[in-house]
Amino acid sequence: MIDDLAGPPPVALPAGNPEIDLDEDTDWEAAPTWTARAGRRNSREKMAAGLRGLKHAIRGDSSFFAHAYRGILIALTAAMLGINALNWCLLVLAACLVLVSELGHSAIDTLARALGDPEEPGLKIAREIATAGVLVAALASGAVTITVLTLKFGELNGWW
Repeated sequence: MIDDLAGPPPVALPAGNPEIDLDEDTDWEAAPTWTARAGRRNSREKMAAGLRGLKHAIRGDSSFFAHAYRGILIALTAAMLGINALNWCLLVLAACLVLVSELGHSAIDTLARALGDPEEPGLKIAREIATAGVLVAALASGAVTITVLTLKFGELNGWW
């Protein structure tokens, strides 16, 4: 089965090509060795690692609590206004966008701290770029939230 993965044999190059030295000791006939990737995990192990990562991120950064607080307020408002399924999907996607950006920021921040002084110019720039990602995600999420809730509120009040 390994021989099937080796692929086609290498193509012989013309002898007149001055850029390639065919006299060097190269084993053209040897097939590449295929090995399984080390540390392969099954789905259960990947899920456990993801949940541990989420736990570390939430415990290590207080901004997750601020986003959770705002998310609960938005969800309660949306439920009271009675938004439809499509608008719920938009709000959930917007919240997930913020969560993913915060997880990325937390990972970069943790890595910067593990590498040494997080205020070192290169690491500081990386952390600021990650923070900018959170800012963009939060602004986009806010725009979606305001649009969805305002349209429903206006519909209930007969403004349009």
